[in-house]
This record gives sequence, structure tokens and C-alpha cells, in this order.
Amino acid sequence: MASNLNRILYAGLVFAQVFTFCAYVVVSAGAALLQKKANTLALFNGLNEADTKATIQVYNDVFQSTTYIVPYPQRPQYQFQYQWFIIQFELFVFLITASITVFPAAIHRVRPVALTFIASALVLVLDNINGIWFLLRSDLAKAVFDDYRIATAQAGLIMVGVANGLTIIFLGLYDGQEATAVPLSGKEDVAAHVRV
Repeated sequence: MASNLNRILYAGLVFAQVFTFCAYVVVSAGAALLQKKANTLALFNGLNEADTKATIQVYNDVFQSTTYIVPYPQRPQYQFQYQWFIIQFELFVFLITASITVFPAAIHRVRPVALTFIASALVLVLDNINGIWFLLRSDLAKAVFDDYRIATAQAGLIMVGVANGLTIIFLGLYDGQEATAVPLSGKEDVAAHVRV
């Protein structure tokens, strides 16, 4: 019974890792779309000093309201640096969880570290989902960065959040001491049953 449950949990873990990879691709594409727009943003070109000052104030108000996106009205290429940090951190976490999915014998030892990192990554993702929702409700943000770019990043973040949640569930419930062979193969390592 326990072995069958472990096979189901392992299959769920494999699915979660594949879904995480897909989510990582989508969120990276969304961030790249936003970054491309930020790199070529000409929002303040041709404005006089008074109009520039007024526009910067509104721009700052919109992005500071998200809490997680720091506005750089004069240097917008730095606008999404925090989002890129989260994407890089998610890649680090994915490499850990994917590695122990491929080598399940390491799950028992590495699981506490992996779950700690993935739980902290999930909090960052949820905070950013909230920030991006604000942008999707802002006409100014959609006019400046295009709503499809913001929506793509948001879709990727939601996918990453779901993938992180699935990984936490399946990795947390998997019995790493029960088998050291890949459970889906039906082969179990006898040494795994020997408690040292």
C-alpha cells in the first residue's frame, strides 16, 4: 500500500516538475516582454519640464503602489530587476527539486532544504502576483507597458505559484526512505529498507 502511494506521489512530483518548467518558460517570456518594452520606453521624450515632472509623479505613484516594482522613470530598464531576481531564484529552486526528482535516493536528505527554499520562493511569487494584479487594473500601466505583456507575466507567475504548491505537496508527502530506485519503474532498492 505504501509503495503504491509512493508511486502516485512520485508521479505527481514528476508532473509538478514538468509543469514548473513550463511555468518558468511562460514567466520568463512575460518578464522579457516587459523588459523589452522598458528598454525602449520613450514616455518622457518631447515633454517640457513641467509636464515631465507631473508625468513622473503619476508614474511613480502607479508603480510604488504595487510595492514590489520599484519605479525608475528616467531609467526604466531597471524597472523589473526584482522580478528577474525572483525568476533566477525560482531557477535555483527548480534545479534542486528537479535533481532530486531524477535521483529520488537523495530526497530523504535534500527534502528539508528543497522545501525551505520552495516555500520562500512561493511567498515571493504570491507577493508579485498581487503586484502585477494592480498593474492589470491600472489604465496607465497598461498604456505604458501594454496589457498583453503584463498579462503574460501574470499568467507565468500564477503557473509558477501553482507548480510550487504542487511540488510542496508531492515532495512533502513522498517517503524518501522507502525506495531509492525510481518508484515508477517498480524496482526498489533493498538497502532502502535497512535502517541504519
